[in-house]
Amino acid sequence: MSAPRGRRPPPDEPLGSVVRPVVDDSATAPACHRCADTDLTRVRVALPDGRPAVFAACAACETTAWYVVGGDGSALGPDGTPR
Repeated sequence: MSAPRGRRPPPDEPLGSVVRPVVDDSATAPACHRCADTDLTRVRVALPDGRPAVFAACAACETTAWYVVGGDGSALGPDGTPR
């Protein structure tokens, strides 16, 4: 079904950019905890207890981990427990 004549649908919402993130989280998760590669995909998330964290996925060894923003840099599991 198309929009009624004379009425246009609302414009699409702009999407975020994975290539140019708004926040640089490379200091929170600088390298993979398993292979030390620095080519990580980083996404800002929250842990189940509400702490802000960075989910990091390694392109080289496919390891994933979560890192608390402002934490000690230790890798965590999805439930917030140390790996």
